[in-house]
Amino acid sequence: MKDKKDHLPIFGIGPMLCFIPTGITAVAVFLSAKGIIPGRIDILWLKLVMTVIGILLILEGIVLFFCADLGGKLQDNIKENRLKTNGSYRFVRNPCYCLYLLGCTGAHLIAHNPYLLILSVIHHIWMTVILVRTEEKWLCDLYGEDYKHYCKKVNRLIPWLPR
Repeated sequence: MKDKKDHLPIFGIGPMLCFIPTGITAVAVFLSAKGIIPGRIDILWLKLVMTVIGILLILEGIVLFFCADLGGKLQDNIKENRLKTNGSYRFVRNPCYCLYLLGCTGAHLIAHNPYLLILSVIHHIWMTVILVRTEEKWLCDLYGEDYKHYCKKVNRLIPWLPR
């Protein structure tokens, strides 16, 4: 895989990893709105807090996604087998997947149903298990110690300041 022509896939496992939780979230929010999933909160101030936090999470995910430089240099880095650790990648190893996780969690909060937050935990576990078994394995094989060192400094899915 060290050959310049042989690089990781541009989209990786992203479509499967992101579209399934997004679809589940959409269905759950719809079912909650229709009253099929019980537990919607009717306390006005709590609904407001949940809505504001939900919107902020969605916006954070969008900012990380666009700061990941998806349309330009990221693809160049992949094609040239360079590990990207700047931009959004300083704060989270998977800013694109982070968008979906934050977006789904934001939607769960905006739906004003705390039971839906269980889905956020399930989505996080789903993404972690799949990433560890696929993309992270590929990246470790390709970049070796550089990637292991990067993993020690930067979270997988939850953005945080580098350690």
